[in-house]
Amino acid sequence: MHANKMRTIRHYLGLSQEDFGRRLGVSAATISYVEKGRRNISGQLAARLTRLEMGLSDDFYLFADKFNQNTPR
Repeated sequence: MHANKMRTIRHYLGLSQEDFGRRLGVSAATISYVEKGRRNISGQLAARLTRLEMGLSDDFYLFADKFNQNTPR
């Protein structure tokens, strides 16, 4: 799981870093650091994100394509 995918999932769900962190059981600071590339995604967080991604509808992937084309990295 890459930081960009985590950010894309968060935006798809329409959640703030604080709300997304709460949902994943981590702090908003952790979400921010991962999204900015200052911290790696831990194995535990990657597992939580994978489970979350598995529950998303197929339109997430269409959203992700458009989001990543329009978002600077």
